[in-house]
Amino acid sequence: MLNRIRSVLMMSFVSGLLTSAGSLVISGLPKRAEASTAQDTAALTVKDWTAAGSGCRANMKKGGDVEFIDARPDSASGSKVLILRFRFNNYKLSSPPENPNTSITFARECALRVVALPKGKMRVKSIAARTPVTYSKDADVGLKMQYMLRLDGEIVSQSLKEIDAGQEIRNAEDLIVLTGKPSDDALQMAKMNPQSCGSSHMLGFDYTFIAARKNRADKAVVRPANERLLEIAVELENCSTP
Repeated sequence: MLNRIRSVLMMSFVSGLLTSAGSLVISGLPKRAEASTAQDTAALTVKDWTAAGSGCRANMKKGGDVEFIDARPDSASGSKVLILRFRFNNYKLSSPPENPNTSITFARECALRVVALPKGKMRVKSIAARTPVTYSKDADVGLKMQYMLRLDGEIVSQSLKEIDAGQEIRNAEDLIVLTGKPSDDALQMAKMNPQSCGSSHMLGFDYTFIAARKNRADKAVVRPANERLLEIAVELENCSTP
């Protein structure tokens, strides 16, 4: 059978972030030695965060199987671009032998939400996320992998990849990069409410992995790859910026 891969991308590219995307989101992240363990940077404070779903459970106060690593300015872009890093230590979709009672079709989800407060009269201009994902499957397994980037309750970018049954795959890897910005409606509402300038934003990223097996013995594994990192880049601007 023909292996079918369909990607659906809904991206709102932002000129400011897109210009630096090659260095900011793809290859030019600050060296690990430059990282700070504080949840507070010169331009942004992480007030709270939580991760929940069938595949993860953690929060800022109690910890769990998702770890907040740091929030720091991008060394190339300056203090108006901040990078938040999270590690998903245990999140994965897996079938037997680890879960012998798992149903024929099963899913694992993990939704991350972050409350971030810009310092002073600032707001989010654009947002991006990067996460590597690895997957393996037997021939009689179909996979669906969906990713959503959220800002203040809105889905600003998403990607969907579907792989039909019919081909065995071992240790494949994708680099997921999503980029978005506030919608026109959200910007208009912000202009109508001056008090929103400098207020908190809700950032979010959703993983959804679904496996459809033909036989209970068929196996599939999907998880964040390498160091299991999700990086969220936030570009800020002055609220007076048109």
